[in-house]
Amino acid sequence: MHTVKRTTITLREDQHEWVQEHHLNLSSFIRERLDEYIEEHE
Repeated sequence: MHTVKRTTITLREDQHEWVQEHHLNLSSFIRERLDEYIEEHE
């Protein structure tokens, strides 16, 4: 099982508004994209 760590990211105001309007789970989104990026660059 993986340990989960907290981190802070900075968004532009327009990005923040889009995330809020579309109810995007940003944590899940970032984890998935980061996994994809890691796989591509190993």
